[in-house]
Amino acid sequence: MNMFTTSVFARKKILIDTAKNISNGSLFRRSRGFTLAATQLFSSTTNEKRESLVQTELNPEVGVATMTLARPPVNALSLEMCEAISSSIKECEANDKIQAVILKSACPMTFCSGLDLLEMAPTPDPDRLDKFWASLQQGFLDLYGSRLATIAAIEGHAPAGGCMVAMACDYRLMGSNPKISIGLNEAKFGIVAPFWMADLMVRTVGHREAEKSLALGTLYSPEDSARIGLVDEVVDGDVLARAHEIAAKYVSVPAASRFSSKMLVRSKYIKELEDRRSSDLQTFTRFVLSPPVQQHLSSYLSILRTKQK
Repeated sequence: MNMFTTSVFARKKILIDTAKNISNGSLFRRSRGFTLAATQLFSSTTNEKRESLVQTELNPEVGVATMTLARPPVNALSLEMCEAISSSIKECEANDKIQAVILKSACPMTFCSGLDLLEMAPTPDPDRLDKFWASLQQGFLDLYGSRLATIAAIEGHAPAGGCMVAMACDYRLMGSNPKISIGLNEAKFGIVAPFWMADLMVRTVGHREAEKSLALGTLYSPEDSARIGLVDEVVDGDVLARAHEIAAKYVSVPAASRFSSKMLVRSKYIKELEDRRSSDLQTFTRFVLSPPVQQHLSSYLSILRTKQK
C-alpha cells in the first residue's frame, strides 16, 4: 500500500480536525509574504472562455509549443482554467510535429497560485464543485501523462496547486529572484493535500524532505528548490530561452522511446489516481461543503472584499 494511502477512518479524522482548525480561525495564515488565499479571491469564475485562459502557440518547425497561463491576476485554478489546460495540452498533442511544450505564465510574479477560492465558497453549487475537482484531476492527468516533453518555466510564485502544475512537468526551470517561492503549503491554511499531490511531492524530493515539507507547509526559495530537487535548474538570465534549450534536448530523443521511458516511471501512479478518482472527489467535496469550512471561508472572503474597497 502507498505510504500516503489513508484509511477511511483516518481520512474522516483529518476532515474533522481540519474543520476544527477552520472554526477556531487558524485557516489562511500568511506564508513567506505571499498570501495565497487573498491573491486568489478576485479571479472571476464565471463567463470565462477557455481559449483565452491558456494561450497556445505551436512551432512545428522546431517541434516545440508554448502554453501561456493567462488568467489574471494570479492564474488561479478555476474549473474553466483547469479545462483550458487540458484543452491546450490536447491541442498540442494533436499536431504530430510537436514533441515538447513549454508552460509559462503571463502574470507578473506568479506562475500559478493554486486553487481558486471562489470555486469553494460562498455556498458553492455541488454540481459545479464536483466538476471543478474532476477538472483539476483531469488537468493533472493530462499534463503528467502527456506524450509531450513538458518544461515548466517558473518566473513567479508557485504555491500549492501551482507547485503541483510544475511538478507534473518533465523538467522545471525557476528564475533566480529570491522573492519568489514554490511548495505545497496547504498545511499552513489548515488544508490537507490530496493523496496524489502528496505522493508526487515524495517522488520529486524524497520521503524525508516531503514529510517535513507537507507537515510544515514549506515554501522554498529558488536556491532551496534546486537543492532538494523540486526544480531542476535555477536560471540567472532568460528563463524562457533556457526552456527552449531544454525542449530542444528532449525533441532530439526519438519520441517513442522517450515517451515509453516516461511511462515506465509514471504509468502506475496515473492508474492509481484513475482508480481512485471517485473517492478522492468525495473526500474533497465532503470537506468543502461542511458547515464549519463554509462559514469560515464565507467570512474570510467578506473580509477580503471589504479590504479591497
